[in-house]
Amino acid sequence: MVGFILKYLSGFAKYSVKGIDIPRFYNLCSKRDITIWGIEEKEDKETFFINRKDMEAILIPASKSNVELTMLKEYGCRVFLKTHRKRIPFVVGFIMFAVIIYLQSLYIWDINISGETNYTKEEILSHIEKNYVSEGTLKSEVDCEALEKNLRKDFDEIAWISCSIDGTRLNITLTETLDVFTDTSLTTPSNVVAVKDCTITNMITTAGTPVVKVGDDVKKGDILISGAIYLYDDNKEILDTHYVAAKGEILGLTEYRYEDSMELSYYKKEYSQNSRSYYRFGMFTYNFTPYVPDITYENFDTVSKEHKFHIGNSFYLPFRYEKITNKEYELVLASYTEEEAKSRMEERLMQYITGLQEKGVQILENNVKITMHDDQCIASGTIKVCEPVGISKELEIISEETESE
Repeated sequence: MVGFILKYLSGFAKYSVKGIDIPRFYNLCSKRDITIWGIEEKEDKETFFINRKDMEAILIPASKSNVELTMLKEYGCRVFLKTHRKRIPFVVGFIMFAVIIYLQSLYIWDINISGETNYTKEEILSHIEKNYVSEGTLKSEVDCEALEKNLRKDFDEIAWISCSIDGTRLNITLTETLDVFTDTSLTTPSNVVAVKDCTITNMITTAGTPVVKVGDDVKKGDILISGAIYLYDDNKEILDTHYVAAKGEILGLTEYRYEDSMELSYYKKEYSQNSRSYYRFGMFTYNFTPYVPDITYENFDTVSKEHKFHIGNSFYLPFRYEKITNKEYELVLASYTEEEAKSRMEERLMQYITGLQEKGVQILENNVKITMHDDQCIASGTIKVCEPVGISKELEIISEETESE
């Protein structure tokens, strides 16, 4: 196969030879180091192949042996390019496109975040791009395991996080503290610690050594289940210590302080039919806006929607465009009745409580009161809850040698 590729690159030709003294012709070619292969007999003539560099040299043996030599067809890269010269720009363009796509596949061009609740997607994304990974970072420079540990340290509410690279996209999936009983993602030696001040109401240990019991008051960061398991001898002295990933289900009693207020009088936006749109184009880390219309509206909202070019669901490219629309509106003074205000405040309170329940929080007492004061509707009070309070945290193993030093 390799030999054929080399012959194709340098070029070769197929000839037919006809005459009485064909054997003498082959002998003369051999003496002149002319390589002949693929000889076939066809009726009164024979066909064979020679390299392109021997096409002139073969004429001398043909003349001396008095044979009739005819070139049937020429092969090779040179002939192909000459025959398809009109298609060369297309072939070159396709090759360049393939090379560009391959080069772009080496980088991260999109960061996708899912599972956030208390934190906003923009907040997490901004922190990641500023401190760890930004668009245009080589995939080989991204350590997903280290990124998981750093984000878990940077955001206290994150209980579990997974980072992975799919195509040119960095996927970050997280679960915040209240969504799980205990983060069991760690497989290395770890403790289960409290995520907030509370009173322990229920505790089931599945791995490790329990440090607290039901009824104990604990502070944020206190160890609830230790990853150290001690083995004692008959004298109740520590014989050996094993370290595991502590696991368990721990519930705690705590309170949420709830504060909310709203004015009875407010301004609402009434949008007109007037709007102006323009586009911004981006490539790599550069943006280009060819035209920005003059905005003469006194009041307007700006709405933008970005579109990134991608192949499939995970192969994103460093090209994008953004549509930006400015919508005109007029501020109109309006007001709620006391009944309407109280109803809206109750709705907002119920949305807050429902959000807690969806995270696994059990509501025990709702002590929030809604009152009217001057031109304000105020909701204030506490919500007593029972909720998951344990999260895994890696423990530092201190060896005996270190202790002795």
